Amino acid sequence: MNFKRDSICIGLMGCMLLLPINDVAAYAQPATPSATTSVKQQVEQIGVGAEVKVKLAGGEKVRGNIQAIDDQGFVLDRGQKASHRRINYDQVAQVTLASLVYRATGVPDPIAASRVVEGLGAGHHIVVKTTEGREYHGNIQVIGEDHFVMVPDHQTASVQIAYAQVHYVEQNLSKGAKIAIVVAVVVVVAVVIAAVVVKVGCKGYC
Repeated sequence: MNFKRDSICIGLMGCMLLLPINDVAAYAQPATPSATTSVKQQVEQIGVGAEVKVKLAGGEKVRGNIQAIDDQGFVLDRGQKASHRRINYDQVAQVTLASLVYRATGVPDPIAASRVVEGLGAGHHIVVKTTEGREYHGNIQVIGEDHFVMVPDHQTASVQIAYAQVHYVEQNLSKGAKIAIVVAVVVVVAVVIAAVVVKVGCKGYC
């Protein structure tokens, strides 16, 4: 009886946690490129100077700044003496930006801002602060070469923001996702407390 009851409790806890964890993962990870998008295209889109995380086909993981790009591969600078490493495209299993957060430290860098927006991808819920002091929370709708379009929460009209006007941008959980996480945590805590109470009440009898 104890084994069966504990198994049910564990199963309920897993079910409660499944939705919010998946929701967070969906926002935290950059959009997965389509099967037709080559590693070469991804690297070229990210561009020279960007810091990236690279997972090689053999399982090795490396991190550094892209120093050069050509038709066969790219050169990665890992920030150490004699650390330049050439990586061919056919060696790469996955390449992503090292960070999907942009914050201007002086004059805005439109290239760095565009990398983050493109890395997050259309449909993502983000928070943006502009150089004019405005702040928006909403979903990316369209990604252009020198700007992107987003639909702010609780609005129907879209807003166009130039990358040169971005002071800060990163992914942001939607209100629904936050509510789902809070509800799931409360339910899991309640299930754990109920399981403990039942176990203590049945001690010596079950």
